[in-house]
Amino acid sequence: VLLVFINAQIIELNNKKVTILKDEVVIEVRGLVCSFCAVGLQGGLSSLHNVDKEKYNNGVLVDIEHHFAVIAEISGKDINIDEALTMITKSGYEVFTVYTNRSGEKVEVRNFEVNNN
Repeated sequence: VLLVFINAQIIELNNKKVTILKDEVVIEVRGLVCSFCAVGLQGGLSSLHNVDKEKYNNGVLVDIEHHFAVIAEISGKDINIDEALTMITKSGYEVFTVYTNRSGEKVEVRNFEVNNN
């Protein structure tokens, strides 16, 4: 079986190759330590507008081992990334990097400095 992902890009994130399909957002999140954390984060992120709930678990995949979340967007509609980041940080987690592949041809990267005060 040969799988071909059209409009997909591959990044390496915390020693794991992650495929970012068109209309997906990957957020590197630190502080996730258990499946209970993952379920809470999934629920919060899936409540955002324009999440494609047909993919993953209600539109969100959380990988606690490699510290990231994937949010599937409805084709042609974007989630509000700032709302997602606010929800994540208010839940007590840290955001390091956001990756988007909205065009399907190029991953855009947004880095955040961690405030350790």
